[in-house]
Amino acid sequence: MSPNELERRILWEAGGVIAVDKPPDLPTSGRALDDPDCLQWQLLERAKARGAGFVWAVHQLDADTSGVNLFTTERALVARLKRELAEPAAEKLYLAFVHGAPGWDALACEAPIGEVAPGALGVAVDGKPASSTFRVLAQGPSHAAIEARIATGRTHQIRIHLAHLGHPLVGEGWYRAPKCSLHPRQALHARRVALASLTVEAQVPGDLVDLARALGLTAALPTTE
Repeated sequence: MSPNELERRILWEAGGVIAVDKPPDLPTSGRALDDPDCLQWQLLERAKARGAGFVWAVHQLDADTSGVNLFTTERALVARLKRELAEPAAEKLYLAFVHGAPGWDALACEAPIGEVAPGALGVAVDGKPASSTFRVLAQGPSHAAIEARIATGRTHQIRIHLAHLGHPLVGEGWYRAPKCSLHPRQALHARRVALASLTVEAQVPGDLVDLARALGLTAALPTTE
């Protein structure tokens, strides 16, 4: 991203907290602090240009997942914000586009999630506790739009749980065989994060708006999009 685009994507900045509307195809953080292929590095460069210090990622989004991503410039806030994210009252809401026609309007999934092997097809459901709830927003001929809320934050949690339920994400390359080629990335967007100290929302990005139109699922889009 250019510096100007990064500025446009900052949703909230106050009290040492930065919320960014992360674009797809960009990891939250890299393999090392000097890895330029991540959002954290771009925020670090921004901080340096302003004479500020370090920037910590509060939570991680998959590279292909867009939406609200939290960072902080104060190390003492990392643990506090992580605790807030883990609180039962915290809201972590996602928009997902999936294959198939769910036979339910709303469903809770408590399948435990094990270690995720990079590039692995199939679903690992034997490991750490994981809790997700899903609600159907719109149903098309062969795909659905789903609201996902997570109470835990396991790696690939929503992707794995939806695949486990038989409704993998459109664009899913790891947990669907064969890989889905309908969309260039998994169709998952972090729509809103609401904590005790802040509430931040990110508009549905253009590629997912176009996908919703193509799949006949525009009823799932907020009226302001």
